[in-house]
Amino acid sequence: MDNVKQYLSILAEEYKSLRDEVKQASINMFAALRWGAAVLGVVIAAGFTQWNKQHAVVLLTFYIVIPLLSAMAMFLWLGEAARFKRGGDYICFIEQKAGMVIDVFKQQYAVKEKWLPLQKQIEENIAISHSSLDLSDPLAWEQWLKDMKGKGSTGSTEGHLAWIYKIRLAFFPLLMLFSFLTGTYYVLIHPRFVPSWLAPFGSFIPEAKTNAVILLLLSIIIIFITTLMAFVIGRRLDVKTKPIIRNQSEQKS
Repeated sequence: MDNVKQYLSILAEEYKSLRDEVKQASINMFAALRWGAAVLGVVIAAGFTQWNKQHAVVLLTFYIVIPLLSAMAMFLWLGEAARFKRGGDYICFIEQKAGMVIDVFKQQYAVKEKWLPLQKQIEENIAISHSSLDLSDPLAWEQWLKDMKGKGSTGSTEGHLAWIYKIRLAFFPLLMLFSFLTGTYYVLIHPRFVPSWLAPFGSFIPEAKTNAVILLLLSIIIIFITTLMAFVIGRRLDVKTKPIIRNQSEQKS
C-alpha cells in the first residue's frame, strides 16, 4: 500500500510539473501574440508617418520589415504551441498510469458501473456531447479534451477549440498580406517606381525603377516561404485524436 501511495505521489508531482509547463506555454503564446501585435502596430504607424516623404523607408517597412517581424512572432507563437501540445500529450500518459493503479479500487467498489449513468445524466444536463471515456478516472482532463475535439453536436463549446488557434495563427499571414498590398499600392500611386513592363502605358514612364521590383519579389518570397512553413507546422499540431481505452474488451463493448 505504501508503494502505491509513493507511486501515485510521484505521478502527482510529474502531473503538476507538466501542468505548469503547459500553463507557461499558454502564457507565452499570448505574449507572442500580444507583443507581436504591439511591435508591428508601432512599425506600421512609423511607416505611414513617412508616407510620401521617404519612399525607401515606406517600401522597406511594408515589403521587408513588417513581413519579417510578423514571421518572427508567428514562429515564436508556433514554438510555444508545439510545447503546449507536447505537454498535453504526455499528460495523457500520466493520466493512464494513475488510472491503471486505481483500477483495483474501482473494481472493488464498482465505481465505473455506478458512475456511467451519472456521467450521461451530467452530459445531458449541461448540454455537451457524450464522451466514450471512462471519466470515473481521477485524471482525465487531457483525454477528455482530445476525445471531445470537433464533436460539438450539441452546439456547445467542447474540447480543444482548434478554430480559435487557427484564427490566432492566421493573424500573422493576414498582416503580411496587408503589408504587401500596402507597399504595392504605394508603388502603384508613384509611377516612377513602376517598371514600364508593369504599367499599362509603359511609354509614358521615362525610367524603370528595379529597386521596387526587387523589394516586391523579396517580400513575396518571405511571405510565401514563412506561410508555407507555418502551414506545415500547424498541420502537424492539428491532428485527429481518439479516446484512450485501457481494456480492449471495454472498447469492443
